[in-house]
Amino acid sequence: MEIKHKKFKAFILSGGKSSRMGSDKALIKHHEGGNWLTHKIKILNNLNLETFVISNYTSHSKEVDKRNNVEFISDAQPFDGPLTCIEQIFSSFKKTTKNILIIPVDMPNLNTKLIYSLFKSWEENQNFAVISHDGILAQPLFGIYPINEENHFKLKKKLSSGKKNFLGWVDQIPHKYFYANNGDLININSKREFLNMNNGI
Repeated sequence: MEIKHKKFKAFILSGGKSSRMGSDKALIKHHEGGNWLTHKIKILNNLNLETFVISNYTSHSKEVDKRNNVEFISDAQPFDGPLTCIEQIFSSFKKTTKNILIIPVDMPNLNTKLIYSLFKSWEENQNFAVISHDGILAQPLFGIYPINEENHFKLKKKLSSGKKNFLGWVDQIPHKYFYANNGDLININSKREFLNMNNGI
């Protein structure tokens, strides 16, 4: 599997506080080797995607190897939420990129096949954002977003109003859902959730 598409880039969001986890989630050991951050880099490398890690942690930059087509970007507004990160990406890459894939560092069960399936779903209508959904909840931090004037305008308007709810922005732009198993899209935010995942609960 390989994604061959001009002006398409991938971004790993890994700059969260991890306060409920009690330690940096990006550096947690992954069951397939490495840590949660390097695992995301690996599965994107498998698709030959130009990849960027956006974070405010210098420890994360040390996990990035430019030889693997990966670069590190400093989060311009640390701990201000993922919607602010998306605006930074839109502003920085709108001249060179038409579409972005974003994935969060704290979905440990994401894999190359699932990302490829998301991409194929998006290819059916490239004017729409594609948002992952586990059948119960939308998971907008694993999705593909077109960078265009309409989406960017609504993003900036949302942020200027002081509202940083990600789904609030998604609801205002053309989008569709990509449905996957809850287990594939599990999002880990706390020690309890991490223990439950490891215990198969």
